[in-house]
Amino acid sequence: MKYPNGHEFERKSLYPSQIKFDPLYQRELDSKRASKIAEEFDGDIFNEPKVSYRDGAYWCFNGQHSIAGWKILHKNQDKPVECKVFKGMTWLEECDAFMKQNGLSRDPTTNQKLRAAFNSKDPDVVDMVARAELCGFVVDFSASKTPTRIVATSALLRAYKALGAEPFTDMLTAIKEAWYGDMDALSKQILSGMTAFYKTYYGSFKRADLVSSLKRITPAEIIRNGKSFSNRSNTYSREIVKQYNVKRKYRLDENKL
Repeated sequence: MKYPNGHEFERKSLYPSQIKFDPLYQRELDSKRASKIAEEFDGDIFNEPKVSYRDGAYWCFNGQHSIAGWKILHKNQDKPVECKVFKGMTWLEECDAFMKQNGLSRDPTTNQKLRAAFNSKDPDVVDMVARAELCGFVVDFSASKTPTRIVATSALLRAYKALGAEPFTDMLTAIKEAWYGDMDALSKQILSGMTAFYKTYYGSFKRADLVSSLKRITPAEIIRNGKSFSNRSNTYSREIVKQYNVKRKYRLDENKL
């Protein structure tokens, strides 16, 4: 069978032991969620796993938790489960299908989507990661925050798309020179504030002057001050402009933000 704009598929019973999961685009297994599926199992609404038959193997791209719940339901015995098996999908198409899944399935997080986009060689995401690494930062789309690891990946991608490659790299270099080692420097508030600052004033300031200005204040102070003016727009970038203008002969116009 085949739906419009889709790959040919058939419904087929597979043993869980036959089904593989690609860690490059799959999210980590949530054992609590799998247990809940087993405890509240309802055959009328069970989400049949979607599987791609590729390179002589069955690769699950939607339904990892359904399969885990099925195994728990059957006390970890290798009982066959009916799957929707697709033919002719490439790895990239599996990755894309994973990112687009919705409906009764839990939507993948932004980090998971971007990790899948990176592994499927999305040009913007690949270049964003490469430029961040050149500046001394790590983008691995995990939740483990460290002083050199960027987990606010959606804010990072917005910065890349809003600024373009060169201003984006210049911005990350400024952050590194001013605050390298400070975990708050890679927060979504600072990345968003710096993005708005660069988008508005790039070409009107010297990075060396910006860096020296930023060194006088911590990212935590910028975030705290910005939150105190939550009724205003661009609060974090306004704090950056205000700091830049201290004792500066040629001041930036805050009203541009």
